[in-house]
Amino acid sequence: MTKRIGQLGVLLALGTLMATVASAGALVSTQGVFSDPNAVFEQSFAYNPVTDGALLTIQTFGYGGSGNMPTGRNAAGNIILPGGFDPIIALFAGGAGGGGARLDFNDDGVCGAGRGATDAGICFDSTLVFANLAAGTYTVALTVFPNFPPTTETGAYGTGAANFNGRANRFAVDVIATPEPMTSLLMGTGLLGLGYFARRRRSQQ
Repeated sequence: MTKRIGQLGVLLALGTLMATVASAGALVSTQGVFSDPNAVFEQSFAYNPVTDGALLTIQTFGYGGSGNMPTGRNAAGNIILPGGFDPIIALFAGGAGGGGARLDFNDDGVCGAGRGATDAGICFDSTLVFANLAAGTYTVALTVFPNFPPTTETGAYGTGAANFNGRANRFAVDVIATPEPMTSLLMGTGLLGLGYFARRRRSQQ
């Protein structure tokens, strides 16, 4: 009897942890307008893979517009209009102004079904996906092509040659944390285990 209750306690703890991870969502969901094509947009955020989710995805919206999401909206629930400029995104370690190292950057990302529908199927939105980031503070940076990011957050950007190329100067970017597929599987297994032990306990009582 004691062993069974112990197993139930472990499964309860596992289920609680997995439910916490599965509830993760948007860490950043913002949009704005560039008055200067050589400007840099930065936003810092805190991230913990245990409580927020092990997969971190950074996605821009605007080049293809609301077709970038199945619902036609970003994570904040705002409709993103088409016609935006070609963006570049980067992720830096540490807060804005701290000079942290660049972890990665992307110019043209993964474009799903419906993206770029207003631009003959062309999509120049940007995507970054991280699966092994440690807990800490990070800064996402967004620029206009070809204003590529430096190797450190406070380094010099590009050559001043960025151009909207006749497109709108608005942008949108989401930073989303989600559990890995295995985490969701573990959560489901834990819940099934909880049901099994609870049923056995009731039948024996």
